[in-house]
Amino acid sequence: MRLWGLALLAALSACSSTPEKEPSEIGPKALSSFNAELSLQAVWQRQVGQGLGNAHAELQPAIVADRVYAADAYGVIQAIDLENGTLVWSQDLGVELTAAVTVSEQLVIVASANGELIALDRADGAPRWRAPLNSEVLATPVLAGESLAVQTIDGKIHLFNLQGESQWSYDSNLPSLTLRGTSRPVFHNDLVIGGFANGKVVALNVNDGSIAWHERIGIPAGRSELERLVDIDGRLLVRDDVLFVSGYQGHLAAIDLRNGKMMWKRAASSYHGPLYGLGNLYLIDADDSLVAFDERSGTDVWLMDDLQGRQLSEAVFFKGHIALADYAGYLHLVTQLDGAVVAREQLIRPALDWVRTGSYGLKHPSRHFSKDAGIRTHLVVQDDYLLAINNSGFLNLFKVAQ
Repeated sequence: MRLWGLALLAALSACSSTPEKEPSEIGPKALSSFNAELSLQAVWQRQVGQGLGNAHAELQPAIVADRVYAADAYGVIQAIDLENGTLVWSQDLGVELTAAVTVSEQLVIVASANGELIALDRADGAPRWRAPLNSEVLATPVLAGESLAVQTIDGKIHLFNLQGESQWSYDSNLPSLTLRGTSRPVFHNDLVIGGFANGKVVALNVNDGSIAWHERIGIPAGRSELERLVDIDGRLLVRDDVLFVSGYQGHLAAIDLRNGKMMWKRAASSYHGPLYGLGNLYLIDADDSLVAFDERSGTDVWLMDDLQGRQLSEAVFFKGHIALADYAGYLHLVTQLDGAVVAREQLIRPALDWVRTGSYGLKHPSRHFSKDAGIRTHLVVQDDYLLAINNSGFLNLFKVAQ
């Protein structure tokens, strides 16, 4: 998630507009040397379709049991063996995808650019059902038991069952200008919690979608619409009965989930959500500095700005370290104690296969896909594995080298 440029794209509903993301104004910092303490080793690599497209959609792979599920922006969904990277099944839906991949016991669920939920059979990829949403989905649907929560770009949360039947919808008050993206809802006890472009966090009752409580973490301020952006687009982090949430040009806040009351907040601006570890909250701020805050008070602990401007993806934990990915396809592992970089690896696609075609025997690449090496979708971690897919659809499974 990046800063937006001045060009505006018409949204799909309510006549709202969304500015398109561009690289940070300060420009990316050059990578500096570091003391390597770990090494990432590629287990396998493979190309998934033609790439993730230019819609800044969340086409995040998933690891479930012994399979990896991944999709491209052009309708291709694949199931891949986790251990060796061999293809189990592939399905081409022939539609543009903007959100993927959610996996239940029996289904693989994605969302299309024309506002449709699509469910496939997890065993073989056969189509099962489709459900209309009437607006674009840019964040992966979230599953809890038999309920599926989907947030759309027009500021709504929809709850479906796993038969594709709508249970209820909630409509927030969408500002006239928003960032192109949404956060994912989270389930907690009998609540579905969402963060919205108006800077509000809203808790909804799972049974009927009624509002249990709401709290504002960002207050629009300034003369221009750009200055008044207060979107919540990143991870909503639940720890025990506390919700930690951050927004763009807003705050990092701790909210008591039992009553919706603010416990503390401090000024912060981020396209991402916080990560918790060792009593700290780790947050990538809007200029791509990594900041550690005390969980109980929100006070600063340390700041690491070595990766400023490198358009970092949302942070995850891997082998006790914070894992980050950037616009050039690099993966970085940093320590929780002080943010020092201890490992780095880059996703590089193997050389293209070339074939001779046509009457003149001209050479052409046997595969066609984007050449964007950056990583904008979330990294995925399971046990000893770290999974990353770059914008050109090159999927790579890593583990820490012994």
